[in-house]
Amino acid sequence: MRKSQTDSNKTNHCPIHIWEDYPLQGTALDVPLAIVLALPQEQRTKYIHDLLEAFQTEIANDRMTLKKRVTFKREMRDLRKLLHEPADKFLYTDDQTFKRDILAKGAPGSTHVYWSRLQMWKTKTKCGDLANEIAHKAPRLVASLERLFNPNYISKEQFRYPKKSAVVNAIDYLETDRSLGIAFPPFHAKFFADRYLPLQGDGIVVDPCAGWGGRLLGTLCVHRTGHVRYYGVDPERNNQETYDGLVRRINIWLEKELYGKRSARVFCAPFEDWIRSKSAARLLGRTDLVITSPPYFSAENYNPANNKQSANRYRTYADWRERFYRPLVQGAYDLLKPGGVFVLNIANVAKAPTLEDDARSLAHDVGFENSGFFKLAMSIVPGTRTSQSVRHAVFVNGKQYKYEPVFVFRRPSSSAKPRMTS
Repeated sequence: MRKSQTDSNKTNHCPIHIWEDYPLQGTALDVPLAIVLALPQEQRTKYIHDLLEAFQTEIANDRMTLKKRVTFKREMRDLRKLLHEPADKFLYTDDQTFKRDILAKGAPGSTHVYWSRLQMWKTKTKCGDLANEIAHKAPRLVASLERLFNPNYISKEQFRYPKKSAVVNAIDYLETDRSLGIAFPPFHAKFFADRYLPLQGDGIVVDPCAGWGGRLLGTLCVHRTGHVRYYGVDPERNNQETYDGLVRRINIWLEKELYGKRSARVFCAPFEDWIRSKSAARLLGRTDLVITSPPYFSAENYNPANNKQSANRYRTYADWRERFYRPLVQGAYDLLKPGGVFVLNIANVAKAPTLEDDARSLAHDVGFENSGFFKLAMSIVPGTRTSQSVRHAVFVNGKQYKYEPVFVFRRPSSSAKPRMTS
């Protein structure tokens, strides 16, 4: 195995992990894709079972990941683009409505998910629980890989990359098929910070669901000469290394390129608990921007074993709505100073089909005013649905994307008290 290129051990104060670029790299299973495609069905099935057995060993040794290693050089090149590109560079116009409200794909900063690569694959999504499926060699998982490695399944051809090994093809496919590795784009967080933070002086940003750190990174890269403070809240302690690594990237490696002082702190707690803490009390009525993308009820369970995760705490949507979603919106209102802005990215899912309507109604209940709407463009995964069935569809330069809503609410400039209390 090779040593991962990380920042200096003298500055990160964390152990340097030893790992390959991807799981099973250089092993007997790591063969060209063409070899597996040419195997008879019986041998191909055996290869898949051996592959899942090897993945289970990686899991047992805490080495499993679906995110391939990103070199330090590439990561820093991506981060410098994030820092120096104009904040609205990836704001596009909708071909159909002619509104300039599309937050487009392809913006720099996406390599930040490298820091969470040992955690992201564990996420239980609406598409399945990959960790559990690997552990039990679930028939659905085996059948899915059978189709990937069977050249007769033409529909899976678009997921095959002949120049990559069979192991990498399996990893890439599982990440896409299970909707894993999705994170809020840092560049779009920078866009909102640039649009809604004060132009002069210092600024405070609170993120009630810090997640994989995309909003932390984007906030710290905003063009401001004042001191920008980011405060995140998240119940998943395993992501702390991610947050620490991202802050080091900004405040150590890019210190001379920053526009002003930057700091970040992430509290490990459920937001509905933290908002009643002394730490939160210090920020009430002082925050300029609250920005977040909460778990879509049970569609994104980042750690099924963590009983502090909202989907594990509140098993029904009705309970989740009243005990997590409502306190989240109320807490955002209470944190903001008059005129402050709440940016909320959320979308309906099968088990919570009213998430979007509830965002509007809960915001109205606590006293927010509507202040904008943006569309977060995402690729339509090939082979999974027809373009006609995409509920939220948008066209940019003739190409169709699905999108997720991004609501913008503003606390009124008057000192009006919220209509409801938590």
